[in-house]
Amino acid sequence: MDFEFVAVIDCLLADVFALFRDVDQYNEHEGSPVPVLDKITDGPVRVGTRYREVVKMLPFVTMTILSEITAYEPDRYLASRWWSNVMEGRLAYTFEPVDGGTRVVQRMSLNPQGGLRVFSPLIRAMFSRAGEQRLAWIKAFLETRASANQSKLDDVAIMQR
Repeated sequence: MDFEFVAVIDCLLADVFALFRDVDQYNEHEGSPVPVLDKITDGPVRVGTRYREVVKMLPFVTMTILSEITAYEPDRYLASRWWSNVMEGRLAYTFEPVDGGTRVVQRMSLNPQGGLRVFSPLIRAMFSRAGEQRLAWIKAFLETRASANQSKLDDVAIMQR
């Protein structure tokens, strides 16, 4: 199964890329299907960095996923492979500056394993919705944060006059 999601985020490319690079620092938000996301490799993010996440699939049903960064080009491209006991896949993000913001293209493939293949249509529907919602949340989060930071800068400029 392959998916592609696109968003234009009204923020600087470096700020957008930083969120995707440091994803383990931003997963604690209300309604997140990922209650646990830990970077399990020390040091800065690079090819070989690994993560462990627990994903809430259904009420009372979770899945532990391990992932590894497979490509890393600062402010341009970030890719990983991931696996669990019932599914595996790849995830890649391309970043490019556009007028006033950053265009993010998320490409994802996933392959259910074993008996889970029977549920492929349901899995496709779930991941389609979840992928769109996640990118929409990231866009809203970054744009709200950028707006709040700009308001603070404006307040400081007014006070300095």
